[in-house]
Amino acid sequence: MSVSGNVPMRIAKYRVMIERFIRYGIIGASGVGVNLGVLAVLHHLWPHQATVTYVLAVEASIITNYVLNAWFTFKASVHLHGFLRYNLVSAGGLVVQTAIYRVVLGQGINYIIADLIAIPFGTVIGFVLSNVWVFRTREALSSHDSIERPVTESASSAFRRSRGDR
Repeated sequence: MSVSGNVPMRIAKYRVMIERFIRYGIIGASGVGVNLGVLAVLHHLWPHQATVTYVLAVEASIITNYVLNAWFTFKASVHLHGFLRYNLVSAGGLVVQTAIYRVVLGQGINYIIADLIAIPFGTVIGFVLSNVWVFRTREALSSHDSIERPVTESASSAFRRSRGDR
């Protein structure tokens, strides 16, 4: 196939990825709302447990973000294995985001501005890893597969298929 024959497929693939990234961002914004709401309630209930309430609020937003991203962004099934991967990806994104935040903050930049600079780095890392590892979409694994279908096969289905069962 000629290079020009691949152009429509590439355009479609990029369009899907851009739409998916926008959806991921929308879910991320909703996660901020969940985080702040849960933090406010828990801080009211346990005002002297700042770290505990913060961690619980972050985890609440991770849970809702995972479920909503599975359904809305990646059109995938919700599974414990995927949730654990998503939690790990979220932690990795947080580490990168925090490192960038600290570097920017060390330059004398206001903490809010430093956070706004750091957030996109954690977001992009989270999106890429969610796309290729957590939800394992076909287009992230191979450019020859369907653009729209995510890989959502459960472990039991994969095992039955590997044995030749249908």
